Amino acid sequence: MHPIKDFMNSPILSVDGQASVEVAAKLMSEKKISSLLVKEGEEYVGIVTKTDFVNKLIAEDRNPKTTNIASIMSKPFFSLDEYVQRSEANEFMLRKKIKHLVVTQAKKAVGILTTKDMVG
Repeated sequence: MHPIKDFMNSPILSVDGQASVEVAAKLMSEKKISSLLVKEGEEYVGIVTKTDFVNKLIAEDRNPKTTNIASIMSKPFFSLDEYVQRSEANEFMLRKKIKHLVVTQAKKAVGILTTKDMVG
């Protein structure tokens, strides 16, 4: 029995929705991560991943300096409780065709789980 809280990345790294894609990309590169949660005020409103950069920025020939992150983020994001078992989370992610899952504790985001995290 392996709850997903044992595999998640925490603390959550996030970026304001009005930040430029360039700022978000630099943060992700610096922290060696593949996603960021996107905030409006104190609320998480979406998630941005490397896939979003490719599909919604590069493929559409948009400028990373002038494009804000909210315009390319994925929303809503998917989440599961921290005590959900790894196998159940894996099945959920496969069914939803996602590689990043927000992990919650009492409905509050506490971590991010990626498909890579569950391999180890």
